[in-house]
Amino acid sequence: MSERRRGHRTRPHTADVRIEAWGPTAEACYEEAVAALVAVFADVTGAPAGVSQRFAVGPGSPERLLVQLVDEVLTGLDADGLVPRAARVEQRGDTLVGELVQVPVGAVRVTGSVAKGVSFQGLRFGPDGRGRWRCRAIVDV
Repeated sequence: MSERRRGHRTRPHTADVRIEAWGPTAEACYEEAVAALVAVFADVTGAPAGVSQRFAVGPGSPERLLVQLVDEVLTGLDADGLVPRAARVEQRGDTLVGELVQVPVGAVRVTGSVAKGVSFQGLRFGPDGRGRWRCRAIVDV
C-alpha cells in the first residue's frame, strides 16, 4: 500500500514521540507537521471552527523553521490555551508566514501529554526524491 500524497504519523521513541509528515510541497509538509504535533496530545476531530491567528517565523534553514513553527504552536498552547485544528503555511525565502486556526484546549479531546519542545537530534526536512517533501522530528513530552 502506498502512502497518501499528504499526511502524518506519530511513533513512540524512547521516552519521547517521533513525528513524521509529508506533502507535495514544503508548505504542505509544514502543515502536516503541525497536525502530527497536535496528534501527540489531542484529537481535534469535531472541534469548532476556531479563530485564525497569523504567525511569522524565521529566518532559518528548513529544519530550524520547523522547530520555530513547533515553538509557535506550543507557545500558543501554553500562553493562551489554544490548539491548532489546522494550519496554512506559506514559505517566503527563509521565513514561514501563515495562519493557525486555533480552538480552546477545552474544545478538544486531550489524548496524551503535551509536547514540551523539539530536539535537534534526528531532525530532518527536505525532498524525498519521489516528488514529496518529508520531515521528521523528536518531540519531548
